[in-house]
Amino acid sequence: MTYLKMAVDVPRALPRYLAAAAPVTFAEGFYAEEREGIDTYRWMGLSGRLSFEPSAAERYLELAPLSEFQDLSQRLTVEAAGREQTFDLVGGWQRLPVVVPAGAGDLALCANKIFPRAYYPTDTRELAVRVRPPVLHEDAHRHAEIARQYANAVTNLREMADGRTRLSSTPVSLGIDLHGACNVNPPCVYCEWDFNKALEGDNVDTPFTLETLKDFGPFFDNASSLVNCSIGEPFMMKPIDDLFDAFDRGGKLLEMTTNGQILTDRNIQKLIGRSVDLYVSLDAGTRETYAKLRNDRFDVILRNLRRLIEAKGGPGHLPRVHLVFMPMRVNVRELDDFVRICADLAVDCMVLRPLNYSDSTDLEWERAGYRYRYQDELLPFEELVWVSGRAMELCRQLRVPLADQMNFGGSMGEMFREQFEAGRRSVVSAAAPAAEAAEHAAPVATAPGASPVAQAKPETSAPTTGPDEPLPSLGTERRPLCVEPWKSMYILRRGILPCCYGALPVAPMGQHREAWNSPLLQAIRGKLAGGRFHPYCLRSLACPIVRKSDQAHVLPMAQALRLRARKVSNRLDRLTAGVWGHVFYRTKWLGIRAARALTNPRYVVHHAKRLVGRTSGPSDPKR
Repeated sequence: MTYLKMAVDVPRALPRYLAAAAPVTFAEGFYAEEREGIDTYRWMGLSGRLSFEPSAAERYLELAPLSEFQDLSQRLTVEAAGREQTFDLVGGWQRLPVVVPAGAGDLALCANKIFPRAYYPTDTRELAVRVRPPVLHEDAHRHAEIARQYANAVTNLREMADGRTRLSSTPVSLGIDLHGACNVNPPCVYCEWDFNKALEGDNVDTPFTLETLKDFGPFFDNASSLVNCSIGEPFMMKPIDDLFDAFDRGGKLLEMTTNGQILTDRNIQKLIGRSVDLYVSLDAGTRETYAKLRNDRFDVILRNLRRLIEAKGGPGHLPRVHLVFMPMRVNVRELDDFVRICADLAVDCMVLRPLNYSDSTDLEWERAGYRYRYQDELLPFEELVWVSGRAMELCRQLRVPLADQMNFGGSMGEMFREQFEAGRRSVVSAAAPAAEAAEHAAPVATAPGASPVAQAKPETSAPTTGPDEPLPSLGTERRPLCVEPWKSMYILRRGILPCCYGALPVAPMGQHREAWNSPLLQAIRGKLAGGRFHPYCLRSLACPIVRKSDQAHVLPMAQALRLRARKVSNRLDRLTAGVWGHVFYRTKWLGIRAARALTNPRYVVHHAKRLVGRTSGPSDPKR
């Protein structure tokens, strides 16, 4: 089985590890191929075998399993030509660096335990792990990079499971800032361009180059994925080819957002075969609505996307194309049209991404005859849940893979079942032929850690727990309330963020090493490990986990009151053009000083000495 399909007229050379990649066949122990979202894989029982043509040279296999266990308790042993390697499996997808000895023609795989049958009671199969198509190559440098990333990921998960706040590991996902300029001017109506450029300050023109990667050091080397969070358009970069090559050599998956307006033939060629998840912001189902958000280039983008998808060989090939829809008042009625566009283009995935909730953002634009007011465009939470349910059903019927970022952290369908199901049931039939095809398609498994969908038409039902018995543990109880401050860090021109929903930077751009284990980051991790939000999280009102907890009324009373107070304060600040915020924080600062003076005599003595020193002038060094 080949891992990558290339368009025959693409002149750019493949990365070294793919150029000489050898075919690998799933042999005994594996079930039929399945697909979930952008992932194609096969389930393996407790044991399985991969076969390939022998070689006189040592080679390297990138084996990509998914473990449902989140606590490193599942292990996979790989044996080839008498050589055994055992790997602790990190929850979710991972890449294992397997050495294939010279002369070996197959690999034997053995898991130490199965995925508990209670999670798939009507499926007659014995399931242990899912495995993506592996890559067998000769690139020793890439193998060393994958090995480094795997070791860091295992250490990171072990430290997180132990509740450690000071980490020896570095982020497994690194946020980067590729480019700071944009070709859409004036900016998209929901983009806080001026605010973010003000935050960037002296870093606004800082270039992102190969030297930047060297400066990142282990933060770049150990990361398995890169997430571009720049306020700008990456395809305006001249040296982007060199960066793409460096990411390939380092075994990185790059998540990159673009507006898609300059996906020229040349830029398409730069992308073909790259390990890139390309997120294209479209947010509209018609050219009229797109013009209200950006400009008149809606049809240009659709043509660009069609050429890109054809050039890469269709869905399932690199780069993976994700089409993004942010539901707002201006476009929410075009959700159905948007899903149909995704189906027509055959994108790899549709992304449902919430417009960042904010009580303080006060953007207002007049564009294409439409007055866009940010605060008016924010949909009520209940409507967002309804939209999520409707999008899921539309995508199911039209067979479009869906990534719902509104469900960041999981559990939305369970926490708000009534609104979610109402949205799902609102879809009568998106398209009869597609719906009929979906009924006959093999179902796909759900996200890691959730109960998988059983295989189509199981022969027998084999439930293993009673209605009141808890499901066997997968180790999720050891996970913190949010994993981001352990697994991620965003090194951006506007500053260091512990997650993509962070309200404000925690340190300047150049202080990523100091920030990673800073007192603030450790305090955030400590709170989350204890099942509570840190005040920084409560200030990050756009965080879906915070919003869901607030809307479901599961926040502790003190935190719920603090969140309400912050929302009221933000509204007052917006209504008074910033006057309220200045007065409030000045009063808060004086109150804190007064409280310390009343409760800590040493605090008073310390500041009295400082005051005396200021009034008496510099001391005589001879005294």
